[in-house]
Amino acid sequence: MKKCSLILLAALSVASLDTIIAEGRESGYRGTEQQQRACRPDALRHCRGVDNDRAIEACLRANVDRLRPACRHVIEGG
Repeated sequence: MKKCSLILLAALSVASLDTIIAEGRESGYRGTEQQQRACRPDALRHCRGVDNDRAIEACLRANVDRLRPACRHVIEGG
């Protein structure tokens, strides 16, 4: 039962992030698909509950030392 709940929670989290990203694109979000792919897992882990693209970027920057290498590279402008 717990395993099923965790899978459902993870699916909902990804769906929520996809919605946030889509809304960000509509409001002038400038991130590329590559940047979004690189940072999606880190955004889900470190920025859960953050609800707009600028706040997600700020959250990722605040957690840059804890990000996976691919996301860190994107955030640091590499």
